[in-house]
Amino acid sequence: MKRIVVVSLVLSFSMLLFFSSSLFSAPIELKWANYFPIGTAHTKIMEVFIKDLEAKTGGKVKFSYYPAGTLLTAPKMYDGVEKGIADIGFSNIGYTFGRFKATEALDMPIGYNTEWVATHVANDYYRKFKQKEWDKVHVLAFSICGLNVLQTTKPVNKLEDLKGMNIRGTGYVGEVVSALGGTPRALPTPEAYDAVLKKVIDGLYISMETLQAFRYAEVVKYVTEIWPIGQGYTFYLIMNKDTWNKLPADVKKVFDEYPFEEKLAQMWNEIDIAGKKFAIDKGVKFIDLAPGEDQKWIKAAEPVIEKYVKTMVSAGYTEKEVRGWISYLKERRDYWTKKQKEAGIKSSTGPDYLRVQFK
Repeated sequence: MKRIVVVSLVLSFSMLLFFSSSLFSAPIELKWANYFPIGTAHTKIMEVFIKDLEAKTGGKVKFSYYPAGTLLTAPKMYDGVEKGIADIGFSNIGYTFGRFKATEALDMPIGYNTEWVATHVANDYYRKFKQKEWDKVHVLAFSICGLNVLQTTKPVNKLEDLKGMNIRGTGYVGEVVSALGGTPRALPTPEAYDAVLKKVIDGLYISMETLQAFRYAEVVKYVTEIWPIGQGYTFYLIMNKDTWNKLPADVKKVFDEYPFEEKLAQMWNEIDIAGKKFAIDKGVKFIDLAPGEDQKWIKAAEPVIEKYVKTMVSAGYTEKEVRGWISYLKERRDYWTKKQKEAGIKSSTGPDYLRVQFK
């Protein structure tokens, strides 16, 4: 009898250890949200992140992926991640214009040479200033999309050519269009194709990737490369703060060491090159600003930066502080331009020594 009791206790204890071990080793399940459509490079890069992170954590973390706005739409991404509807989310600060005021310095016409440069500048900016507007979430990375170019139905060779033209542009991008002499039109990106086709607008101020992604190369005839005032849209990849705090130290280490920044920089770079090639094959003509013309564009865009400085001062920041941000961005722009040249990385636009040469 005693022997039976002992055996039963041993079996019970073994079963307890088994189930405890199984419970302890259960993967951490996280929800990852993204608003870009299925099949786009922006969605595919998130799939790469997920696969890599699951492998690097040895299966300790498993993700449920929700692309195409199936869990959170672009405007609701930040709030959704902060509240825990999703654990990780990817979106653009432009969808909540005015909310991330200090970060919107990145959207100024800083003169980024390429999106690879711009993305690295964006992450340096966050690491340097740690703006409090991101304190309620854990930031994984920032990135800046392909630099905006003028895609038009008639040639824009000089600043005066833009006067009176209706150009698609929103937020600070729209303000730059206005400063340059055009008339900004706030249209959703998917509607712009028909708007150009029906001559509602004369073109767009937007990245080269859209020439292929939204097939704008079928309706525009010219692209003016105005990288001397290089401006793009700032994207964020964030994690819920409580989710981050609960992760084991070894899992946090994997996230900290993962090259989100570089992979995003490469993704934006590659799809812009693809967009340019697609447009060239469609017969779109690319225009470079003549020597000396670029300075006219830079000067024309300066009031947008000045307006931003005044807006931030009225919001409680000091003028010295805000101008310090702008100076830092320009200094890092120059630093990363040299780094890109040294690395031999080619882009769709920028100075000739950084540019892909198409046959």
